[in-house]
Amino acid sequence: MRNELTKRIFAACMTVFLMSFALIMFAMNNYLARRNIGELKDKCLYVASVINLNGWDFLHATRDGSGTRTTVISSDGTVLFDSMLKPEQMENHLQREEVQEALQNGEGDSARYSQSLLRETANYAIRLRDGNVVRVSMTPDTVFVLIYHMLNHIVIIILLALIISFVLASRFSHKIMKPINQLDVENPDDRDIYEEMKPFIRRLISQNQQIHRQMETLKEEHKNQDLIRREFTANVSHELKTPLTSISGFAEIIRDGIAQEKDIPHFADNIYKEAQRLMTLVNDILKLSRMEDIDQQPEEQHTRINLLSVCEEVGKRLAINAEQQQVTLTCEGEDITIIGLPMTVEEIIYNVCDNAIKYNRPNGWVHVTVKKEEEMAVVRIKDNGIGIPFPDQERIFERFYRVNKSHSKEVGGTGLGLSIVKHGMMLHDGKITLESVPDKGTEIALHFVPAL
Repeated sequence: MRNELTKRIFAACMTVFLMSFALIMFAMNNYLARRNIGELKDKCLYVASVINLNGWDFLHATRDGSGTRTTVISSDGTVLFDSMLKPEQMENHLQREEVQEALQNGEGDSARYSQSLLRETANYAIRLRDGNVVRVSMTPDTVFVLIYHMLNHIVIIILLALIISFVLASRFSHKIMKPINQLDVENPDDRDIYEEMKPFIRRLISQNQQIHRQMETLKEEHKNQDLIRREFTANVSHELKTPLTSISGFAEIIRDGIAQEKDIPHFADNIYKEAQRLMTLVNDILKLSRMEDIDQQPEEQHTRINLLSVCEEVGKRLAINAEQQQVTLTCEGEDITIIGLPMTVEEIIYNVCDNAIKYNRPNGWVHVTVKKEEEMAVVRIKDNGIGIPFPDQERIFERFYRVNKSHSKEVGGTGLGLSIVKHGMMLHDGKITLESVPDKGTEIALHFVPAL
């Protein structure tokens, strides 16, 4: 940045220098033009006054090759005398600008390229008493001539200007950048900085504080995730160990011939049930793992889903379970479409309805409704089962959390069903609401974003 600043300051210095030089040259050129006309006028007045007094015969003595040219022109434009050229070789001068003005107004001036002398000339003419016109001409001093004669000095001045501008630009940029280079980005302080940079420093301080807070939040989240991971590992180990221990124990009894012949079918049935429980647990763990891992999202594609059709299909799948538990399962509502993962949505609704049946009572009921509420597609699963105690209502969506462990084991619960529901809803940007009264029943509402 310092190099860039040096370049910009240097460029500014040189721009100012060149513009100043050009303006000075312009002013000098105007000054020289006025001075040339003034000198010509004074000389022409002098020559005219001498001619008016003594005639213009003395002009023959002025053929000395000097830079000033004197010409006498008659009123009809004929050249009577010229100090540089022979009059008979010269064309008629009646149409010359300065001659016309002199004949009309008494005096006149002009500047033009002389065809006879082949150079730029300045001219001043005065009408004499005898009606003739005397004109004095000269090659004017211009700023370009001045520059030509002073070229060596001008080159030296420009070189000095370049060197001085570069040195000053370098020093100024170093001085400007010094407070910025000394700024501590981690702990910025606006006391010793430019006034114009104080808003930036304040924003930097604010951003540093925000980053610090975010880092603290990330650390806390990491600690929480690590705690959850360890807790999950411990829970999985415990949950897997229980059925495996049962299977191993029953199998060992059978292997060692301790079991009586009549008890073998009973032990085999227990081994089958524990194996089924183990398979269900592993499947639920895999489902939850896929939902939590962004890189392992379900392979199914998002598509349009009719929520009422899904609820009716779930009702058919759970009809036998409901009949065995002596629970009446009904479904009604509106045809509402969402965009989502069909298998995941069906899994969400299935798990909630399955829980409503499992944790119900004989002759109980589960009622599923689908309708639009406040621009959301809502599936409500309501039952009149055993309900959920108030202290447990905030934790039932945690992994492996069970309100009643013995009852969960009886009905075959893994403790992961509602956790799968929570993560499935997160995949669909939805939310879950819960209302439950112990011994009265529970209502869980699933809020989805409807399709446009």
